[in-house]
Amino acid sequence: MMSDVYKPEELLESIDAAAVADDLKMALRDFVPTLAPLLPHLSSRSQLLTAYYFKFLVEEVTAVAVATHWWEMHLDLISQAAHSHETGRPLLAAAAQAAPLIRAHFGPHGAVALQLITDETVRGICRLSETLTDPQDLFVAPNAYSLAQAHFHPHAWFRAVYAGKTPVGFIMLAADEEKQEYFLWRYMIATPYQGYGYGRDAIDRLVEYVRTRPGAKELLVSCVPHPQGPYPFYLKCGFVDTGDIEDGEVVMKLIL
Repeated sequence: MMSDVYKPEELLESIDAAAVADDLKMALRDFVPTLAPLLPHLSSRSQLLTAYYFKFLVEEVTAVAVATHWWEMHLDLISQAAHSHETGRPLLAAAAQAAPLIRAHFGPHGAVALQLITDETVRGICRLSETLTDPQDLFVAPNAYSLAQAHFHPHAWFRAVYAGKTPVGFIMLAADEEKQEYFLWRYMIATPYQGYGYGRDAIDRLVEYVRTRPGAKELLVSCVPHPQGPYPFYLKCGFVDTGDIEDGEVVMKLIL
């Protein structure tokens, strides 16, 4: 089954035929063979997933055009697998060489927007959660769980966070318009996209939306009181601590 996914010869052929810069082409050619030594040291599930991520990444970079950019997420997931065993060191080195060239190939990210999740993007939006590592993965439910939960909740409003063509996170609001209560229920920015200001911009976009809803006067959120939790981030976004604790989480609010 693995041979049906990871086919170095076919990947190299697609790289050679791609209309990309020569330095990127060379970096990708160096990247492709580094996966083979790592795969035998991974679990069967991780082998298959890592091979798929690798294939998707190369296909995206060598494609004539793509509607959505996933390469950074896939590179992060591949790198996580590489960190698990010493045979992954050559892969990590090749990835570090290729990453800035791929970034230059696609160009800078665009403005942050909240976009609908479609049948074509839902799987990738769910995979964004897989980039989170301890302890961040303990602070927010997986996106797949949130999406499933939203379909059983009458007040759930959810969107993917995009930076240009790149999905970088997920946001979900509990909006009870009858009671005029608005609560930031779930929120995450995937690991490869943290530290670029996308999180703050996404909160701004959410606030713009909530202000259009009936009777909206404040936006509530709660978070785990952990040294590495999102509490300082929400303070920077303008939320204030209400002093209330619900289900072990600190309740904060932003006056609209």
